Amino acid sequence: MLSPRNVTSGLFALLVVGLFAADVDAADWGTIKGRFVYDGTAPTPKKLVLTQDPAVCELHAPVDETLLVDSSGGLANVIVSIRVKRGATLEVHPDYEATANDKVELDNKFCRFAPHVGFIRTSQTLVLKNSDPVGHNTKADFFANPPFNSLIPAEKSREIKLSKAEQRPAKVGCNIHPWMAGYLIVRDDPYAAVSAADGTFEIKNVPAGEHEFAFWQEKAGRESKRIKSP
Repeated sequence: MLSPRNVTSGLFALLVVGLFAADVDAADWGTIKGRFVYDGTAPTPKKLVLTQDPAVCELHAPVDETLLVDSSGGLANVIVSIRVKRGATLEVHPDYEATANDKVELDNKFCRFAPHVGFIRTSQTLVLKNSDPVGHNTKADFFANPPFNSLIPAEKSREIKLSKAEQRPAKVGCNIHPWMAGYLIVRDDPYAAVSAADGTFEIKNVPAGEHEFAFWQEKAGRESKRIKSP
């Protein structure tokens, strides 16, 4: 089990609360758990200026989600991923086969993207969904995959395949409601996570060995650290 440690960037700290052997075989796999904590007093998220469909969008008062910190300092929407060298691959635990072909939703809900930061594997299908009673368009530009810009009518959806892994998160937007913003990470392995509202994250069944983990947050940018799995 790892001792608690901090990785500071001036904006946030990572507290790795434990590394535990998985049930399958302690010699081959481990689970990374941790929590991101904001370093300092977090600013209050600003209310967004809404220029379209106010009767719908103002009902839920969306705020700037660039930096979301809960009452105990937990930092949401941090991406944690194993950094893989170009041309290399990671051994994937067989438990992940059960979700390899899942559909992953990116919803236009309450005039914001839900989730604000999403994670999808190349074997999975992205569902662009619109739960609002007004139309949205969902657009994203990638480095490896073709861009998309899809009009999603009210309470409808569209499916998209992203067949190539991306080195960096892709920004997602909506031309109809220009304040809407989100990010999408695309990988060909399952070894990534996005921190929850309280800053916690978990990546199960990590291959044994020392791995370089990349940490990305919308405001702070990107950092990395090596962590050893048993």
